[in-house]
Amino acid sequence: MILIRHLRFSGAQVRKGFEEPKEVLVLRRLRVGSAVLCLLLALSGVGMAADAKVRIMSAPVLSVLPFYWMQETGALTGVDLEINLSPDHPRNLNLVATGQGEFLITGLNVGAKAYVKGLPIQLVNVATWQLDYVLARDSSISSWADLVGKRVNIPLQGGPVDFLFMYLIEKEGLKPTQFTFVYAPPVQAVQLLQLGQIDAAVLPEPQVTMVLNADPHARIAIDIQKEWAKWHRGAADIPYVGLFINKTWADANPALAEQIAQAYVQGVKWMNDDPQAAAALGSRALGMPEQVLLQSAERARLAVYDYAKTKALVDEHLTEMWQFNDELVGDTVPDAGFYRP
Repeated sequence: MILIRHLRFSGAQVRKGFEEPKEVLVLRRLRVGSAVLCLLLALSGVGMAADAKVRIMSAPVLSVLPFYWMQETGALTGVDLEINLSPDHPRNLNLVATGQGEFLITGLNVGAKAYVKGLPIQLVNVATWQLDYVLARDSSISSWADLVGKRVNIPLQGGPVDFLFMYLIEKEGLKPTQFTFVYAPPVQAVQLLQLGQIDAAVLPEPQVTMVLNADPHARIAIDIQKEWAKWHRGAADIPYVGLFINKTWADANPALAEQIAQAYVQGVKWMNDDPQAAAALGSRALGMPEQVLLQSAERARLAVYDYAKTKALVDEHLTEMWQFNDELVGDTVPDAGFYRP
């Protein structure tokens, strides 16, 4: 024990002629081993920080494809994108509003109404500006007046498509009482049209393409976008679907939020530059036929405008929608805080 008191464990030489006690030797080896282990762990951690996890909630729509493009091309370094597809828009909204998701793709009025209610949601951009068309099997139908007295399907009473239809027939001097409306979701509307139980249906892409490919008698009777342009300075832009963000998360991660927003813009540009590759990606991601998506993209135009243009178009659209039915937007039209700078 006396010998141990004179020994230094920090690498000092044992005096010649004395044998180092076994306990000391064990301690020395443990310290060296621990030091080597710590060094190896430190070296292995260099450059290996965990990727930032970002969750996207969306229905299976074309405007989610830029996120799949980011995944497949590695456009975002240090970011782990988790894309969750569900047609349940209220659930998707709830997940993002409660911090269980960072980005949301949904109808413009859905996000606007959530913001007006006080949920931490902001609009990043709008990418879908053309989507809906009136389909009919009767070749004599080519205008709103031709639909007078006819049975017309609209997906949801009081919804965004209902607003578009009512707005446009009113501009043509027609009244809702001159039509017979059948409210049913697109899948059911397709069946009703084929069975001759309705005369026309307002449908979105890619359902429009699917119907045209499956039914040789079906045709596009009215282009909603062209009709809208008549009353909006010739601009056929209707802000259908928006990309939204959880404001709390975005404020805490401004650089990452902006990085993803810019990558999304690049993804939209890639889709327009290479529609064939975009259709192939969409087929893998959404489980739809590649040819359907390729044809659909011709009528469901994607584009991202700058902040000023987007805000002007969205403000105008939401104001007109609110005047038609305030339940579509909320107690008021969203203020400037709705738009992510």
